[in-house]
Parts: sequence; C-alpha cells; structure tokens
Amino acid sequence: MWNPSKKIRTIASKILIILFSMTMIFHIFALLEVIPFQYLWGGRLSSLKEMYVMESVSLLVNAFFLCVSCLYIKYLNQSLVPLWIRIVFGFVGIIFLLNTVGNLVAATDLETLLATPITAILSVICFSLVPKYEN
Repeated sequence: MWNPSKKIRTIASKILIILFSMTMIFHIFALLEVIPFQYLWGGRLSSLKEMYVMESVSLLVNAFFLCVSCLYIKYLNQSLVPLWIRIVFGFVGIIFLLNTVGNLVAATDLETLLATPITAILSVICFSLVPKYEN
C-alpha cells in the first residue's frame, strides 16, 4: 500500500490549508454579492436567499476542513495522526471526487473550467492523507 512520507504529507496539508483558506475567501465574496449568485453552485441557484444558505453552509464546512488540516500537521509532527482525522480526509476526498464530477456537468463554464481541476487536486491530496503514517 502507498504510504506517503512525512514531507509529502506536510506539503499536502499545507496545500489544503492554502486552498481551504482561498475557498473561504471566495465564499465570503459570494456572500457579499461580489460574485453574482448565477455563477455559483453550477448555475442552479434560483434566489439570493438560497445562495445565502448554501454559501453559509459552505463557509462553515470549509472552516471545519481548514481546522482539521491544521490538526493533521500538528499530529503529524507528533508522529501519530488520529483515526478520526484520517476518516475525515477519506470522506472529504470522496466529497471532492463527487464534486469534480458535478463541476464537469455544471451549467456555467466558469465553474467547469475553474473548479473542476481544483476539486480533482483536492480529492487526490485528501486521499493521500488517509493511510496510517508510519515512521
């Protein structure tokens, strides 16, 4: 079984921290209506109210993933990443994989072209953090 080194896992975790932070900024811009809601969620949102609900949930979920990514680095430095964190990354990897498929069939080109590669990369990175780390 593939078992990435501590260095690869640290780099992967830092990439996740950067991407989750950038995603949170994007969702904040959406909530502030800097980005029109027609370009969000595959172009399938029908109202501002719906956008506020979906973007608020997205912001909270991304904040949780950001915290878990930070915890991963902390525990990796102690050479023992708890099982629950690895399960979260497995779940997140599946979510991003499904999201990649959803982005491919999005109604807006922006989401297809911009979000598809990002979610695909996030999925691969999350799956690389799932195996148990052994020195």
